[in-house]
Parts: sequence; structure tokens; C-alpha cells
Amino acid sequence: MASVRYIVNDVDVSLAFYRDRLAFNVDMHTPGKFAALRRDDLTLYLSAPGAGSGGSAGGTPEPGPWNRFMLVTKTSMRRSSC
Repeated sequence: MASVRYIVNDVDVSLAFYRDRLAFNVDMHTPGKFAALRRDDLTLYLSAPGAGSGGSAGGTPEPGPWNRFMLVTKTSMRRSSC
């Protein structure tokens, strides 16, 4: 299973795109701030800039959004972001 966090300018518009055009299922949605979507073995987390851990580390993502990859280990089942 793979997980990707994608920081986007508009969570709701992005959610609609992944759900309606790419057949992702919505697991969780906090309008305007966060969404968790799933398709097969991929979980996609959408975060607004500055929402929760979706902060931009003091800068603006240029030229485009930043990604975070999360690994799930069998021993701990804890999620870590890099």
C-alpha cells in the first residue's frame, strides 16, 4: 500500500477531480482543509496550504505543489512522512 500527501490550493476542487475523473473513493473530507481518497492500494491525502501538517515549511511551493510520501511498515504500522 502506498500513501501520498499532495498540498493543493483548493481541496474541494481537487477532490472532485480525483473522485469524478480518476475513480478515487472518498474516505474522509473536511471541506476546504483536507481529504483522504483511496483507489486500489493507493491512499491520496489532499491538504490545503497551512492546514494541519500541510504547511509549506515557511515558503511557497514553486513552481507547483509539494508532495510528501508516507511509508507504512509491517513492524510498527506507524505512518511516517519524509
